[in-house]
Amino acid sequence: MSVDFSIEISSSGDRHTTICLGGSLTEEELKRIEPDVREAIERHDQRHGVLWDLRKVRRIDLGARQTMQRIQSDIASRQLRTAYIASRPRIRGIALWIVHTSGDTLSRPFAKQHQAVDWLDESIGRVEQLNTRSPEIAVYAEKRRRG
Repeated sequence: MSVDFSIEISSSGDRHTTICLGGSLTEEELKRIEPDVREAIERHDQRHGVLWDLRKVRRIDLGARQTMQRIQSDIASRQLRTAYIASRPRIRGIALWIVHTSGDTLSRPFAKQHQAVDWLDESIGRVEQLNTRSPEIAVYAEKRRRG
């Protein structure tokens, strides 16, 4: 690992996986950590999301962008919501490129962490939210939805 690269993968309980990257992202570094990232993502089921924290990233080379796009395409196939946090406009633009080229309609870039976390937390379906609040209401809502 180069001196100018950092990664931290964590899980916020049963909510989402956070992948925090920092420094200069190169294709070699991302390919080296790709198995760890994929393993962390595979541990989640359909209800959980992925949060890419890019606030400490200074630059991303072309190969690293392509590697992130490939990982994002795999995340898209799992139907997981994905949020990218990037405070620098250039890095947020790269995140937007990754989102668009992966074809993932469940991923978005954000400037602020609270916006990204709020959006990820919306991934719980309305029936599931009702289920946690009141099982009787959830049964009624499901019956109405089915017709």
